Amino acid sequence: MAEEELELDVNQSKSKMTTILLVVLIALVLILGGIAAWFFLLKEDSGISESAKKEEKDLGPIQYITMSPEFVVNFGAGSKVRYLQVDLQLATRDDSALQTITTYRPVLRNDILVILSGLSYEELKERSGKEALQKKLLNSINTVVNSAGNPTSSDKTSNKDETNQEGLIKGPVENVYFTSFIMQ
Repeated sequence: MAEEELELDVNQSKSKMTTILLVVLIALVLILGGIAAWFFLLKEDSGISESAKKEEKDLGPIQYITMSPEFVVNFGAGSKVRYLQVDLQLATRDDSALQTITTYRPVLRNDILVILSGLSYEELKERSGKEALQKKLLNSINTVVNSAGNPTSSDKTSNKDETNQEGLIKGPVENVYFTSFIMQ
């Protein structure tokens, strides 16, 4: 009987030792995996940020141009709101784009007015409507600036092939900002 208890104690201690070893091994694998993932992600992020910094340095500082005077359009009859007044600023890092915007200001103002006059209060009352309007204006402005920068292209829509994943046309104008947005 004493031998059976001794064998049970030896088996139990082997079982406990195996369990402890298994837990330590699993913890070690998890820790090493975490360190490897952290190192890999840190290395990947630093590569992206370095290339973004290099690209930003190549382009120069961001510059803003105000599209003045402000844009005023009427909404259709029966609308809760009678008119829309919008002040816009365009952001770019390209000096030649600033010159192009200044030169083609009448064309840009016309295109912006056409877009704004085709909207309704219901489309603009939510934030998503204003953001969609920003994208539409940015696409229109970059289309004009791109085609002005490439006078041999007679087809303005050829630049639509160069869009990013958000559906924005690639161009020198990075963003359109509403500095005033009044619906009354």
